[in-house]
Amino acid sequence: MVNPMEDTAQPPAQETLFAVVDLETTGFDPRKDRIVQMAAVVVNTRGEVVDSFDTVVKPESPDQYEHGAEHVHGISREMVEQNGMPLREAMERIWSISEGKVFTAHNARFDIGFLEAESERIGLSRKITDYVDTLALARMADSDRTRKHSLEALCAHYGITRERAHEARSDATATAQVLMRLIEELGVENPLQLPALSSE
Repeated sequence: MVNPMEDTAQPPAQETLFAVVDLETTGFDPRKDRIVQMAAVVVNTRGEVVDSFDTVVKPESPDQYEHGAEHVHGISREMVEQNGMPLREAMERIWSISEGKVFTAHNARFDIGFLEAESERIGLSRKITDYVDTLALARMADSDRTRKHSLEALCAHYGITRERAHEARSDATATAQVLMRLIEELGVENPLQLPALSSE
């Protein structure tokens, strides 16, 4: 029997926040290619943006910039040299805004590989073990494999406007919206289950 004089109210649970990250890089290999643009959009479980960060990234040396993917994202060597945030500052900012939140990305291992490699280059010890991958969730939602699972295809499927493809902030925002639709489609009631679902 509960004593009516006792305070049985529980403190409100801390709200789950997702740090949805997107990177633009000079190529596909984190061992030799570099990040040239990064963005993180922090959303709650209602899809509301509560924080964000984005920047062009300046490599430690101009010689580290490769032109391989410039035709995809449109970020030139001149842009990163003139407007880019120094790599160390950019990495510290992206880790700071992601701390305590559920790391989320589309094809997450790609972004994680680059973030960890760049961190190691500047002496930061950072590892991501739990994360949400919207690519994996999209494949789970499409058990019959009847649709494509690229970010572009998912935006078209869900009617999400993607302002500019292969621009980090635009892609991070679109990924956050895709995440909300996938949570609804998969019927996920506890967002903390998502990292486990992403690894299945």
